[in-house]
Amino acid sequence: MKHLVCFLALCMTLTLLASRMACAQEKSRQQIMAERAAAQADTQTMELVNLERQNARALQLGNSTFFNAVYSDDFSGVNWYGEVLSKAKQIRAIQTSTATYDFVHCSDVQVRIYRDVASVSSLLTERGTSQGKSFIRQLRVLHVYMNTPGGWRVIAAQETQLPSQINR
Repeated sequence: MKHLVCFLALCMTLTLLASRMACAQEKSRQQIMAERAAAQADTQTMELVNLERQNARALQLGNSTFFNAVYSDDFSGVNWYGEVLSKAKQIRAIQTSTATYDFVHCSDVQVRIYRDVASVSSLLTERGTSQGKSFIRQLRVLHVYMNTPGGWRVIAAQETQLPSQINR
């Protein structure tokens, strides 16, 4: 009888240990998955920040190739003076712009990712000349991106000019 009690106690102890080990393994699996998700989110955030900076650089250079590659075919946006733009209109506006930019800088980039959609807001500072007049302006820009098999694509945009515009 004494051996039976010892045997049952040993079985219960082993069952309890096995159960704790299984819980620890599951927690470890969940922790690894959470760490991978966080790393993926960090990578996607950096990719979106880089796209915003490339957008500013392409604007400064008048490089419509960037916009053709990154803006979705069904893009819809509103520029800083209220004009509604499609992808074709956006590209045409860049190609035919009379503005020359000495400086275009993207800062204060804030990224929010929701599965395959991201909202990215930033502060865009532009300095240049247009029709013989110098300008300095700041815009708050909101881009909505969708993650596609070909990478992140801008599907919508809204620009708002800040009241600190200086025209010379």
